[in-house]
Amino acid sequence: MPAELEADLRQEVFDRLSSANHISYLSGLGDEAIHDWGRVHEYFHDFVLIDHSAGRITLLVAADD
Repeated sequence: MPAELEADLRQEVFDRLSSANHISYLSGLGDEAIHDWGRVHEYFHDFVLIDHSAGRITLLVAADD
């Protein structure tokens, strides 16, 4: 993995996951929540991360295909 991508993933994903006080997995959102291009990737996983100390809420969307 290129070093720049690894640093971005660490900062934007893994650091936020590790500092979150609460992580919610959004499931069963239905067809109304699918973007126009949403069928390009088969499986999406949507998480809401809440970090009280940073005063931050993050929506994390990941595809596994």
